[in-house]
Amino acid sequence: MPAAPTRGWGWAAHLREGGTTPWAAWSEPATPFTTDHLPGAEMLELLRRLNETGPSDPDRVDALLRTSPPGRGRRDLPLLGDTETRTYGPLPVDPATLSARELLRAASVLLAEDLLATVETAPARRPRRWSRRPKKSQPEQEKFPYRLVGSPWLTLPIREELERQGRLPGADGYTVYVLGGPLDEVAAGAWKFRTFTNRVNPWHIWIRDAQWRGWLGPRADLPRIARWWARRVGKDRVEIVTDPALLPGLLGVDSLPGPWPISAEGNEVARVIGQVLSVRTDLEIQRKLLVDRLRPRLEKLEPLVPDAREVGVPAESLPWLETQARAQRDALVRAGYALHGDPDRLLPSGAATQGPDECRALALALSLLAGHS
Repeated sequence: MPAAPTRGWGWAAHLREGGTTPWAAWSEPATPFTTDHLPGAEMLELLRRLNETGPSDPDRVDALLRTSPPGRGRRDLPLLGDTETRTYGPLPVDPATLSARELLRAASVLLAEDLLATVETAPARRPRRWSRRPKKSQPEQEKFPYRLVGSPWLTLPIREELERQGRLPGADGYTVYVLGGPLDEVAAGAWKFRTFTNRVNPWHIWIRDAQWRGWLGPRADLPRIARWWARRVGKDRVEIVTDPALLPGLLGVDSLPGPWPISAEGNEVARVIGQVLSVRTDLEIQRKLLVDRLRPRLEKLEPLVPDAREVGVPAESLPWLETQARAQRDALVRAGYALHGDPDRLLPSGAATQGPDECRALALALSLLAGHS
């Protein structure tokens, strides 16, 4: 016996055909178009907003309607006014009241599936046979041997570009350059790096927990990084760079790239997708998918979505951070490392004092779902 028509299935069918009418304005019932249960309110509202960006591929729409929100054992949210009030499970909701954060989490499941679908099945690696003959180094590498460490959000794009040019780190007598900058930007960079490489809490929780611990972690602790390398190669071969503009001259190149052009919201999108990937695949594949596949797509989308933000330390945390920055500056100066740039550049800049805007992050996620990049 066919199931009775309901208003919820009527709205789902309307959205499946590309409709954009809000739930509160919908009244027409329809019979179920699949044998599955009615999709949850968050997925239906996500589809409605996706429809507002333009027409979507029917297979894409059906895949979204089959998707459940992230969270172990979590049930889909029922639609308010479509079913009787129950005494168990989540309460019915009006989809229009769902937060951008909740809709972004819902979108992260399908976006993670998209990335996982690009993983190629590779044959098992054969053991590498190392040649006994040393490789011939480039003249520039012999003249400017280096190791670049410090804030990973700053150093990773530079290392990638140098290696692309054949300037590999190391070589005899290399100098270790510890690259830093204003501590609030370095702290934000530590969080941004983790959004693409590991699981991490939302920015406001991450910085709150760092203040509670009294430490920003190893990637934002320049004296600790410098001490580690000084013990390994000697203090005379460790040099602190507080101004990235001085680095090309130290490395013998004309120019070097800055950080990836990813906004605070782009980092938040990567973070929520990474949470889904972390329980679906191993860390190496997760990082490769986020850095090599997702990042270029986000870079293309950023100019199309206005009002991008930079990640910044909240104003109430700046006094604590300034104390941390002064301690780091004094420790580096007192240790006697060679310095390139004003050590006061390590003090907070206060250039940004807020985290990602969730509505803009959702807009980026919708653009990814719609295939705009």
